[in-house]
Amino acid sequence: MGVRDRVLHAALECFSEDGYEHTTIARIRERSGVSNGALFHHFSSKEAIAGALYADTIGSIHEGYRQVLSDGPDTLADVVDGFIRHQLEWIEANPVRARFLYSQGRIDWSSEYGRRVRSMNSDIAEAYRDRLTPLIARGEVRDLPMTVMVAIVTGPAHALAAQWLAGQLPGAVVDFADDLIDAAVAGLRGVPGAAGEHAPRRAEGRVRVQLLDADGAVLAETEIGTSVNPSA
Repeated sequence: MGVRDRVLHAALECFSEDGYEHTTIARIRERSGVSNGALFHHFSSKEAIAGALYADTIGSIHEGYRQVLSDGPDTLADVVDGFIRHQLEWIEANPVRARFLYSQGRIDWSSEYGRRVRSMNSDIAEAYRDRLTPLIARGEVRDLPMTVMVAIVTGPAHALAAQWLAGQLPGAVVDFADDLIDAAVAGLRGVPGAAGEHAPRRAEGRVRVQLLDADGAVLAETEIGTSVNPSA
């Protein structure tokens, strides 16, 4: 393992054990066993180390996504299945790195590593769009902004993964793959409502009913719940 990888490996362990804020660059250097000169030859600060770790981790995830796309899945279900299963399997195989991304990952988007991540995100989005374009042309997939497509496919998996990493879900996170895949496919295929069309709002309230005698005296009364559509 070279100096750069030793530093990043040590940093990940320190961030995981002590948290990002409480980790010092001196502690990382000590944990990695490299000299000050060797460390600063590769990284100018703790923020640079975290940025490199973040970018390398995103690159590792994208490598799997590229493999899915290069395998040439022909249907929407195949594409979504490949993406979500890779996402969940990667998280399950790399829980410490995944926790870093979800809880401790930091990156300065104007930095070298921030620009690198932006470029990777742009490249994978373009490859994803290229794979879906024929399906969109055939009307099998809604023509949505790429950010929305990515949110539909990976967003729910990220939410479940965060809970799993926090110990809030039992079993293996990949056990949720089938349901997530079905939901994502339905979301990308779904027929949108007309512009501005939403379910009608309903107002909840209570109505008091009184039974009066001929002189107007209250003989009995009660309240009943009601739900009305204000626009009706």
